[in-house]
Amino acid sequence: MKKPVTWFLIADGARARIVVRPEGSEHYTVLLEEDALAAHARARELTSERPGRNQESAYTAHHALAPRNDPHRLEEIKFIRSVAAHVNRESARGSFDRLVIYAAPRCLAQLRISLDAAAAKKLHGEHAKDLTRVPLAELPRHFAAD
Repeated sequence: MKKPVTWFLIADGARARIVVRPEGSEHYTVLLEEDALAAHARARELTSERPGRNQESAYTAHHALAPRNDPHRLEEIKFIRSVAAHVNRESARGSFDRLVIYAAPRCLAQLRISLDAAAAKKLHGEHAKDLTRVPLAELPRHFAAD
């Protein structure tokens, strides 16, 4: 009987890794590693225009209007959705049987929303823990702690 394939998705708003431990091995291998380039950009580089201006009615001073959304947060959501889309595609192909997510709390919520029904059924565990900077060799120690 075939042993179920478990994917470990490790993510935050700027980085994501999917690792798996092949059958018969004690070491994990990386299946996917992505880095959001927009996460490292300045806010002014993420927007196309200067913020709008407003004039106070009683004075001659002009004030810049704050944007409604933080451009970095929007890029973070876009990145997490792209990672979830990859997981959804691979779930439909049958690439894995179980999914365990380790993500920063804010990203964990967005990942949960972005997974489709088929991938969500394979969700075996989720942990609000950011392991994106943990070296590959140290991951088993963190996985065993939970």
